[in-house]
Amino acid sequence: MYGSSTANQRIESWWSYFRKQRSQFWMDLMNDLREKHHFSGSHAHTCLVRFVFMGVLQRDLDECREKWNTHIIRPVNQSRCPSGKPDVMYNLPHRYGGTDCGFPVPQDDLGQFVLDSTNSPCGDEHFQEHFENLQRTSGLMQPLTWESCVANYINMKNMAN
Repeated sequence: MYGSSTANQRIESWWSYFRKQRSQFWMDLMNDLREKHHFSGSHAHTCLVRFVFMGVLQRDLDECREKWNTHIIRPVNQSRCPSGKPDVMYNLPHRYGGTDCGFPVPQDDLGQFVLDSTNSPCGDEHFQEHFENLQRTSGLMQPLTWESCVANYINMKNMAN
């Protein structure tokens, strides 16, 4: 769904920030890999991108979540919206005139929502094992930055071919 929510400018502003400060970087990086013919969109390339980039990308998302949940929403005089830190507002709603509307759900009831998933971060157990072996035998370290992700991706792609 596309379009803007004129009733909620704060969240629209946040999504704009997220795109400019976070997700656009990753989209541009992946597009650069494609334009330089390092990524074809094949199943193998997709699995390799997931294998190499997932940890660094997840840390980036976790950092973004942490910043959002601990930032201070400032009060606005013309609004009845609460102000404060989102984490605190969620966990202690009574402090902000709110009510905890959550309720416990029996574990048995949740079973219908469980998706079958592989334990493989890359999405394919065979490729996962292959990439782990490549990484181990080549001596490549687990990447910690986007630059080392790109280097590992290109090295492992070339070794796999």
